[in-house]
Amino acid sequence: MFDENATLKRDAVFSVGRVVAVEGRQIRVAVDKLKNSAHLLYQGEIVRNIAVGSYIKITKGFGELVASVNGERIREERVASPDYKRNVDSLVRELEVSLVGYFEKGRFQRGVREMPLLDNECFILSEDEFRAIHTFADAETPTIPLGVLAMEPTQPVSIGVDKIFASHIGVFGNTGSGKSYSLAKLYHELFKQHGGQPGFLQRSEFVLIDFNGEYVNRDADGDDDHGTSVIIEDELKAEYRLSTRTKSGDRLPLPSSAVNDPVFWSILLGATEKTQAPFVSRVLRGDFWDRLLPDSSALLAVIGDTVARATKSTDPSMDRLLPHNFLEEVEECLGDTASDSFKAMVQDFKTNLNYFTRNHNFFWGGPTPKWSSDQDWEDFIANKIKAVTQDFSAVTDVDLVRFKLVLQFYKDVIGGFVNREHIGPLMKRLHSQIHGIKRLITVSDDTVTSKPLTVVSLRDVNLDMRKVIPMILCRHLYETKKTTDHANDRHLNLIIDEAHNILSLDSSRENEAWRDYRLETFEEIIKEGRKFGVFLTIASQRPHDISPTIISQLHNYFLHRLVNDLDIRAIEKAVSYLDRVSFESMPILPTGTCILSGVAAQIPVMVSVGEVEPRFAPNSRTMSITTAWSSPLPQANPTDDESPF
Repeated sequence: MFDENATLKRDAVFSVGRVVAVEGRQIRVAVDKLKNSAHLLYQGEIVRNIAVGSYIKITKGFGELVASVNGERIREERVASPDYKRNVDSLVRELEVSLVGYFEKGRFQRGVREMPLLDNECFILSEDEFRAIHTFADAETPTIPLGVLAMEPTQPVSIGVDKIFASHIGVFGNTGSGKSYSLAKLYHELFKQHGGQPGFLQRSEFVLIDFNGEYVNRDADGDDDHGTSVIIEDELKAEYRLSTRTKSGDRLPLPSSAVNDPVFWSILLGATEKTQAPFVSRVLRGDFWDRLLPDSSALLAVIGDTVARATKSTDPSMDRLLPHNFLEEVEECLGDTASDSFKAMVQDFKTNLNYFTRNHNFFWGGPTPKWSSDQDWEDFIANKIKAVTQDFSAVTDVDLVRFKLVLQFYKDVIGGFVNREHIGPLMKRLHSQIHGIKRLITVSDDTVTSKPLTVVSLRDVNLDMRKVIPMILCRHLYETKKTTDHANDRHLNLIIDEAHNILSLDSSRENEAWRDYRLETFEEIIKEGRKFGVFLTIASQRPHDISPTIISQLHNYFLHRLVNDLDIRAIEKAVSYLDRVSFESMPILPTGTCILSGVAAQIPVMVSVGEVEPRFAPNSRTMSITTAWSSPLPQANPTDDESPF
């Protein structure tokens, strides 16, 4: 039953002032002189009074508007006569507030529907109203717990699963601010609550690009108290620990269509746009070598004719080591599949095929040398190669791509179709990077996302490949999702930690054309991916380095401590609905506290992120140097050779 007297008493206590100025969304409220204390007393309980960062309710007729307090100031009140100064306090406290929403049928709605009028009364929010503002989902909507309000530790913060995970997410903060922990907390709670559902296991794909190895499993030995299942249990998680340092690292399984993609190799090898990229595209899109590979005799005939043509040429500008280089590179492409017959043939050419500089002719050494000027020279050379026994169908995976590029390069150079100086640098880069590529990629029909969560660790990958591999993987997953999943019933979330490594706007390690292609790839995902069920989560220390297009297209932001003015300005340009207090608080946020803003939250809130069990936390702790200094490193027992005696 409605108690009018109780309501009047509560309003009398909770009323704090009246509107004295309306300037767009900026409103000034004059605070009653009796309500200037830090706390109020109501029914034996202490109520926190209004302050910067809190909210007030403005009543306009039957409507109730909600505004945030951005600042306050003191104004001197003019009086009619100097005599009144003896009894009247001439200082008036004024609040600068901005509208953020309104109450409708007891529920808080974000947005500005109407403006207040002068002299409208203002109130402190009741406990129920405060809870309604900080409730971001209906009771029927699935939510996950994130933490508690930093200013009100008794108020839990939960966010709706649909609004947060069916969106693009940005987690930003300086190193040590807790962004990796927040990322782990977010996805740990999701897998914890929904990982057991059959539809989740069948229709969800989460791929985490981990540059520093923070999310891969670690053994709990020594002083490392982390468990072996970062973020989630092993049965829901697959790991690829890539490495260009050793041969023992994992390899990403990619289909033949992705490995034979000309764009992949053009980007990987830094191909120039006008000459080298068209060469790569011509080789990999054509089927000339694919038709010859099953027929070893036909392919040997092409190789033999190419070598014979190179040795028959009398052009003094041609490199006379070209035939030897050609055969040696073919043997290198064959690797372990090269037959003894083929190896013996290559060695025979290296020993007996020589060049006489006086008359610019090749000759085949021996007791009776044979000269390239002879009529049957080409048949003589070609037949030596055709007589070899070699199965070329054994060349697969990355070696097959290299094989086709090498064959076409020498065929074109010897035939005079391309300039060696134009394509040669591309082939040198291919030879220098091919071993690293083979350690990272394998051609397989197995899917990368064999489990709901796939972590790809790039900790031991060199700098050249750290940008290319994530882009190729994300592009492959996005294109596959876009072209095959027409029903749009599968969810793909690409999570990129330390995203400035691949989303940077400026990079001196790549040419402009491929930098633009890299950015356009991720910009397309973030602008169009929602239509195909593809969403992007990025975490970074430097939002200023990331493309503004990507930053502005994010739906939800988790903002940890940012001290650089350029980073804060980048967020300010992208997040127009973030209040001034939040911007000014970013440089001083404590570790583990973030500002949540976006479609998942009604209003920007400062949240202390909840704890995650140590075995699920990321491997990103700051070391304790005093603890490390307190104990020496274990000393190995000297061997007999190391003994001073």
